[in-house]
Amino acid sequence: MGTPIEKAIRLAYKAHKGQFRDGEAPLPYISHPLDVLNNLRYVGRVTDEDVLAAGVLHDTLEETDLHPETIFKELGGRVLDLVIEVTREEPDFTGQGLTDEEIWHLRSNLLLEEITRMSDDAKRIKLADRISNLEGAYATRTGDKLSRYVKQSEWILERIERDISPPMWDAIKVLVDLSARD
Repeated sequence: MGTPIEKAIRLAYKAHKGQFRDGEAPLPYISHPLDVLNNLRYVGRVTDEDVLAAGVLHDTLEETDLHPETIFKELGGRVLDLVIEVTREEPDFTGQGLTDEEIWHLRSNLLLEEITRMSDDAKRIKLADRISNLEGAYATRTGDKLSRYVKQSEWILERIERDISPPMWDAIKVLVDLSARD
């Protein structure tokens, strides 16, 4: 019972229970999907409940054992389709003799290819996710790890048209530009 957003929050909370964000004094993982929800609604001004619900669930298929059928049963096909669209399926590059830099470039290229094929609603979720992750990166990463994440964020802005969500696109641009000032 409840709104699609309430259902999505309950599903995400249960699925991410026991998971934590990176860094010193890590927050429970549920803080991230809620941050993505807030970015979609309050920065991006998204009011479509399916998009908002999918934003809350965006990491569940990738990071938890939540089954797609559960999302379909609770929230329907459109929410499930959006969650699937933003779910990353990266191949395992370990054992192939690649450097960390080479692996990072391969993963980045796969991400950028995926983004190019996304619907506008999925791109909005990706922007909201990137705002949250980039803010988190500034709080928990340093050196090459932070530089790589900022660079990848810059490349994402090159793939997602600003008119998809000017306020979220601009928020990422501000965060990317922070790195140039340091």
